[in-house]
Amino acid sequence: MKFGVGLKISLLILSIIVFLVSGTILFKMFVFDPYISEKNIRVARDIYEKKDQEEFKNVKEKLEPLIKINSDIKGWIKIENTPINYPVVQSKPDEPVFYLDKNYLKKRDSSGSIFINAFAPFGPDIQNIVLHGHSMRNGSMFAALLKYDLDFYKKTPVISFDSIYAAGKWKIFAILRVNTLAKDGKVFNYLNPKFNTGKDFLELVYQMRIRSSIDTKIDIAETDKILTLSTCCYDIGIENSRAVIVARKIRYGESKNVNTESASKVKNPLMPEAWYKMKGIKMPEFSSFEQAYKENKINWIKT
Repeated sequence: MKFGVGLKISLLILSIIVFLVSGTILFKMFVFDPYISEKNIRVARDIYEKKDQEEFKNVKEKLEPLIKINSDIKGWIKIENTPINYPVVQSKPDEPVFYLDKNYLKKRDSSGSIFINAFAPFGPDIQNIVLHGHSMRNGSMFAALLKYDLDFYKKTPVISFDSIYAAGKWKIFAILRVNTLAKDGKVFNYLNPKFNTGKDFLELVYQMRIRSSIDTKIDIAETDKILTLSTCCYDIGIENSRAVIVARKIRYGESKNVNTESASKVKNPLMPEAWYKMKGIKMPEFSSFEQAYKENKINWIKT
């Protein structure tokens, strides 16, 4: 056999091996792993939804079968018209990203879990519950959050999040994009779980609303609780940016219905500084919460 022919055969065999190995890896990543991940979630859903057919005293009792599987389970989140229907977990502060690549069974899973910020001790007095989740290419976990624009909001304005402390429906009031790296501008901290005063809480809500791409007209009181959902996004061209959806818990006796027809698109929400540099446009200026309040520019505070 001539050297040239032997080399071609060797290269062909090598190419076939590379193709087969690459194909196996891709099959595992995009077919097998997502299948196993969804299969595990279906088991949890069956357990949780089965309790809907039974009488239970409180949400913790409903979650009890899952808590017996993993004591880190703190609740359940569901959003209609999306695949979001998952258990919510919280790891210990010394392992803050434990569930970034683990499912609710604590088994390795590239989809990870929906998890509560580990640095915020979870309790009934938490005023801002922050949930994190991946934005998976197959549409699972928090990927559906990227669909939220004015039209999708009008179809799906309410989130269901039940914790071990209380069941709850939450009305979405802000949809924003933020940067997480200082090189892209001042980083907006939306993770704070507790506030010293009602004013501090309303300051955070104000900062969320001036960044929101829609004006929902949902009112907020300084004693309200909010639910903040955070996931990676890639639609504004900024490295490590986040899509953030924020909702206010429906108050006792308040209607679950939302007048979405009054919602509108915001023409110029506050974006990360790097976004304006990419666009070559001037970054808008917004007054402080205190100044805006004094000038009666805030009409969403419920007193």
